[in-house]
Amino acid sequence: MPAPAAPAFAEDAPATDQAAVLEQNQKTATELDENLETKVTLSFPGKREAEPADVVFVLDKSGASAEKDIYNQAKSFLEEVKAKAQADGLDIRVGVVLFEKAGNIKQQLTDVVTGYDDILAAMNSSLDSGTNMDAGLLAAKSMLDADTSVKAENKHVILISDGATYLYCKNGDYTTPYTRSFGDPTKQTNPETGVAYTGTNGMGGIWESVRREYNTNNAWKKFSDGSNFIFSQAMTSPQKLGEYLAYYRDQYQNSDKNWAQYDYEYTVEAAATGTTNPIPIDVNAPCNIDVAYWSTDDTFQSMVKAGYDMNVYYKNKADFNGQVFLEYLARNSNNGQLNTDFDKLKAKLIDKIAAGSTVEDTIGNNFDFVNDASKISLNVAGEDLAPEKIDETTYGFGKRADGTYRFTLKYTAGENEKLVFTLNEAAVPAKPVALTYSEVLVNKPTEAGAHSLKVNESATLYPVDGNGDKGTASDFPVPTVSYTVAAPEQKPEPKPEEPTDTKKPAKTDKKGNLPKTGDNALAATVAALALGSVICAAGVHLNRRRS
Repeated sequence: MPAPAAPAFAEDAPATDQAAVLEQNQKTATELDENLETKVTLSFPGKREAEPADVVFVLDKSGASAEKDIYNQAKSFLEEVKAKAQADGLDIRVGVVLFEKAGNIKQQLTDVVTGYDDILAAMNSSLDSGTNMDAGLLAAKSMLDADTSVKAENKHVILISDGATYLYCKNGDYTTPYTRSFGDPTKQTNPETGVAYTGTNGMGGIWESVRREYNTNNAWKKFSDGSNFIFSQAMTSPQKLGEYLAYYRDQYQNSDKNWAQYDYEYTVEAAATGTTNPIPIDVNAPCNIDVAYWSTDDTFQSMVKAGYDMNVYYKNKADFNGQVFLEYLARNSNNGQLNTDFDKLKAKLIDKIAAGSTVEDTIGNNFDFVNDASKISLNVAGEDLAPEKIDETTYGFGKRADGTYRFTLKYTAGENEKLVFTLNEAAVPAKPVALTYSEVLVNKPTEAGAHSLKVNESATLYPVDGNGDKGTASDFPVPTVSYTVAAPEQKPEPKPEEPTDTKKPAKTDKKGNLPKTGDNALAATVAALALGSVICAAGVHLNRRRS
């Protein structure tokens, strides 16, 4: 019978000091004892299974945006995340991008605990004028794309803006802004009236669209609700804005008038003096905010498509209401809604394995679960929780005042024998859960030799986060135990039987003489035979004479 041995770990799951943060899910098994039983221990969640996360703040630092309010909102959220990450052993990194006329990476992704002060300093910094949301998102995307160690669904973007943006980028370069302008309207003549247009030079800024509206027939085209097809009407609903942008994008890309030629780089000089190549005032001419909006939307939707978690917050302190544009951006994320607080995002980050998460352990055919409370134990964050039998196949751990349990274990016997361990509270790497139970070997190998036996078919953690959303399942390693079948003993081969006649023929020596042993007896026998022959011969002679 095999002697008890040290715990057997799966090859890819070396032992981890439980006093430290658990790095990854573990499953171990002791070698078989004299009763052919093994103790199996499931320990989780590891940092790998709690999954690292990236968070990038994309903050509008233009003068029109409520900077102080943004900072205070973000700081409160960040403080809570930092505290939980430190207490629970979570791997969360935070980056900061500020945008005005270009995208500025003020803080590369850094650990929220060790880099907390640097993150706050970056969020509180200020920039020059201008607003280029496309650049801010491109900068954030470059950071997130580069981090291949984090899953896409664990990459979070926090965009906080007033929704006003009139600059845009080309070819993914978030450091170089572009715009377009109608220039000084008074230097252009209305071809229908021969009279100069009115208005001032917008200099490629936020109000270029009004130069087109004020100088053209607003009723030239209608939305489906009968309203005029102009920018101010498009900004009354995300649906109308989408229709509006689609029209002007088509003009920009496909018109024979080559509207794209009027783009120019928004340098310091250009911001002060304007363009030397103004857009002709025309109802079909896309203005800078049109191009900025669809460029920003292209970048935003590419991040949604990549699987990033996009969170959009509207904060306004200006006379330009860009909320509809932000709602338009969010149409394919966050259920089409703008975020109003950080609670949901916080739950995603810090409660990765929350109440409702389960571990399913399929035992397989070689072993049976030992359904005995004395052979089941649970340790949570160093605290032992004794099992309480709820029914013949269910155990509870950590009974609460309301009669519910912090954890439960359900056993299903039969062909598909398995255990289902359910969490009714969150679990974190710094306070791991360790469930121990016993199995007995029932299908013993019969072939001679050493056997390595899997103690289960599979074990999988199915996480649910703090919002009740299912996460990515993760498998535990499968440990093995050894079992040796001795070879049968070999019976010795039988010896050949001895002959029954024990007499041995007389041997002569090399000269042909008989052995000397017993010579006297042999001589007497020979003499007697000779004498008998003489007597017989004499008797025959006498008989002949008488006749």
